[in-house]
Amino acid sequence: MLKNNELVQAKIIKRIEESASFAVLGKAKELEKKGEKVIHLEIGEPDFNPPEPSINALIESLKRGETHYTTAQGIIELRKAIAEYEKNFRGIKIEPEQIVITPGAKPMILFALLAAVNPGEKVLYPDPGYLSYKSLISFIGAIPVPYRLDKSRNFAIDFEDLKAKIDRKTTCIIINTPSNPTGMIHTPEELTEIVKIANEHDLLIISDEVYSRIYFEGEKHHSILNYSNNHHNIILIDAFSKTYAMTGFRLGYGVVPKELVGAVVKLIQNSFSCVPEFIQRAGIVALKEGEEFITSMVNQFQERRDKIYSILKDVEGIQITKPKGAFYFFPEIKINIDSTEYARYLLENYKVALLPGDAFGKNGKNHVRISFANSLDNLIEAANRIADSLEKLRKERGLRV
Repeated sequence: MLKNNELVQAKIIKRIEESASFAVLGKAKELEKKGEKVIHLEIGEPDFNPPEPSINALIESLKRGETHYTTAQGIIELRKAIAEYEKNFRGIKIEPEQIVITPGAKPMILFALLAAVNPGEKVLYPDPGYLSYKSLISFIGAIPVPYRLDKSRNFAIDFEDLKAKIDRKTTCIIINTPSNPTGMIHTPEELTEIVKIANEHDLLIISDEVYSRIYFEGEKHHSILNYSNNHHNIILIDAFSKTYAMTGFRLGYGVVPKELVGAVVKLIQNSFSCVPEFIQRAGIVALKEGEEFITSMVNQFQERRDKIYSILKDVEGIQITKPKGAFYFFPEIKINIDSTEYARYLLENYKVALLPGDAFGKNGKNHVRISFANSLDNLIEAANRIADSLEKLRKERGLRV
């Protein structure tokens, strides 16, 4: 709108918070422009190139002239490939008609909320949890209500807290496993309890499973769909970004109850229209030929995880636990400094960029998120710098009681 002949942002924009990861990235880039070498541990992006067959498939699709509009829901070949993948990986039968293709997971989260949640209704989301949940819930005019992940139990769901926050206005719950930022996973018992609670209170479950293929030490993914007799109140969200290092492709999908498919498709038609066909063709090949790529990537992530842990586990001033999935540590800083100040201090003085834990909710207070999506050499150097910074701060400020 115009006010006094000047453009003013719409009020709805105030509902959205700036992404902390991109804010830190911006500050790091400013230092790099001045000639500083910054080690980036703030962005949740695999540092690998996508599978070669997917790149070739994209190029061949472009050569075939597959550069025009497709159906809003996504090409049938990709939806059939995803249905086959879901049968083989999650062990569930999904009809291609239930699958909706989106440019990454975030639009699917937004469209799931828009399709099923009304303004003024309450949506439960994990705390600490993914940065965008709160913003997207607020953006649609709903009320974001955080539920506690208990750090004393490796960030398991605090069901007493969750149940206490359900009232007549609550219509939806978001879960995320493996977790961003904690790297922890929900157990079958937790997922069974979520399904029970959702059924008792007529809640929609939005299950964000974008890290579903990144597990360590033989851990296996447990999807909420495996613990529900029918999937009438569950929207599953997954993407190619983390699994196949295809972040720039912008390719994700939702498995949606049939009653909501039409609503999501209408949102697509009136926003981005469709995901480019050549991107979708690359996704088909990733699903069919990407297993060796995933295994290699996860093995390298585990090597990096173990090396960082070996450097930091005995450092006074930090309490660190090995994550079971995803590619993040979420340690607690035990020194008398809040996590935002520590992240700023580390970037300015040691040229290591990471994220403060309170960006992920109040239960992330005094924690930081460390992404190990970087080269092993860089990670070793960064871990040693973190250790040095903590030693210096411990002497200056002391440990938190």
